[in-house]
Amino acid sequence: MEQGPLKSALENTEGVISQELVTFRVRNGQLIKETVTRRFSKDDYHDSSSYEPLINLEEK
Repeated sequence: MEQGPLKSALENTEGVISQELVTFRVRNGQLIKETVTRRFSKDDYHDSSSYEPLINLEEK
């Protein structure tokens, strides 16, 4: 990943409790909301992801 605000935000986790990255993607004719979450606790973290179909973009 190249330098920039996104890289800095992901690498600097001091004091961070949770991070969330939301991506909107067109896949198979649908607009999908993809959410990746990282929750921090002590010296560990837990990752999760979810996919939410928002709208069908193809005409029927």
